[in-house]
Amino acid sequence: MVKNRMLKRACLLLIILMQYFRVAAGQQMYWLPADRAGDRQTLFNYFEQSPLLGLDPHDYAYTLVQQLKAGSAPADSAAADKQLSEAAIAFFTDVAYGTKVTRVGYDGLKYTPDCRDIPQLLHQALADNTFGQLLNKLEPTCPEYRSIKSMIAVYTRRLQESSYHPVKISSDLVDSSNHPLIEKLYQLGCLDTISYSIQEDTLRTRVRAAQRLFEFMEDGALRRGVLEELNISLEKRLSELKHALNTYRWLNCVRQYQSVIVVNIPAAGLYLYQGDSLLLYSRTIVGKEATPTSPLTSSIDEIIMYPYWTVPYNIATRELLPGIKGNPVAYLDAGNYQVLDKSGKILDPSTINWSSLSRTNFPYTIRQMNGCDNSLGIIKLNFFNPYSTYLHDTPGKSYFMFNKRYFSHGCIRVEDAIPLAKLLLPEEAQRIDSLEKAAAAPQKGPVSIQVKQKTPLFILYEVAWPDQQGSIRFYDDVYNKFR
Repeated sequence: MVKNRMLKRACLLLIILMQYFRVAAGQQMYWLPADRAGDRQTLFNYFEQSPLLGLDPHDYAYTLVQQLKAGSAPADSAAADKQLSEAAIAFFTDVAYGTKVTRVGYDGLKYTPDCRDIPQLLHQALADNTFGQLLNKLEPTCPEYRSIKSMIAVYTRRLQESSYHPVKISSDLVDSSNHPLIEKLYQLGCLDTISYSIQEDTLRTRVRAAQRLFEFMEDGALRRGVLEELNISLEKRLSELKHALNTYRWLNCVRQYQSVIVVNIPAAGLYLYQGDSLLLYSRTIVGKEATPTSPLTSSIDEIIMYPYWTVPYNIATRELLPGIKGNPVAYLDAGNYQVLDKSGKILDPSTINWSSLSRTNFPYTIRQMNGCDNSLGIIKLNFFNPYSTYLHDTPGKSYFMFNKRYFSHGCIRVEDAIPLAKLLLPEEAQRIDSLEKAAAAPQKGPVSIQVKQKTPLFILYEVAWPDQQGSIRFYDDVYNKFR
């Protein structure tokens, strides 16, 4: 159903765009007249570049284009010219906005990219004889996009080579006898040529480059996890790159004139973008496979210093309740927890018959008091969503040192939560600093700061993604969404 609705909306949009284009063009033919041979050939050249752009040439009047390139005249020139115009608009729309809507579980922004007038730009380029520059004009210019596109070009060339064949590495030897290893490193772009006489030191250096690509410890050894990542097919890696490229296209409009937060779940990283700049990168901790973080779109509307943590029902009954039953007062005191009834009144835990409670019979709320030891740390960034997900600080800083940071119950722990808050609220930066410095002192209660200009937030799921330096990495498909 969702796919059908998306296709209907895409078809409707294309019809509207074509109407605009025909009005702008004065209903004239733009591709088949003899004096348009140059523009027609440029259009065909654009379509041929589709694989290097993460697109499929079969989506753009492929049969008609092949017919015309072979020298066959169409039976109906006007209809063929219209079909080429439709294909041109579809192609440049895909270049500017991506080929599909990025799927999220909750879409609070209802975001649709629409910052470019594709039909008008196409008409103007044809009228001004600047059609050959239109692709560069419509592509995103951010360095992350360029990095992904460059790697797509490398992998596409490797796949098109006559000597290409799928490779499976079974040996953990790192020497010149391991031909599949050498071939796979070449396919991944970690080697420039295939040489079975390569020196062991050089080969180990190239294995470290592959480990860096997959976020492993760079020791040059072929452990099981490294072998598993190396044995993923090049075709699949290319598909992951194309998916990421189109996501950057989809995001391009929203990030042009405002700050935008993107959390990539497999990368366990937060990126604050504005225009073509990365204003801040922070490591994060996201949901483990059993309690995944949900992809969504929303906007940051509130920052809370010294938040309470209202323990989710499942965590309270499955994880805390067994410990509470052993020694209620000591356990709750040690964790700085309060027990509230349904009306929000704080109860004396010694008056509760804890042994009678269970996962299905628990009429209370457990709340952790604020302070440095609070599970949310000293700051929480709120945004509306149906999953009770938010961005927050944490007292457990050591977990950020792991490469694969999938440890939470679904919320997102942010290593640089305070710097992020100050960038979102520059006018409150001094106040946030003062509140942070007071963290060691007892706190009376949470301090809420409203975000006047709400910041769009995209929590996405991309296996291929640039790191903070713009280098492409392939992260764990931790929730098996790309299998």
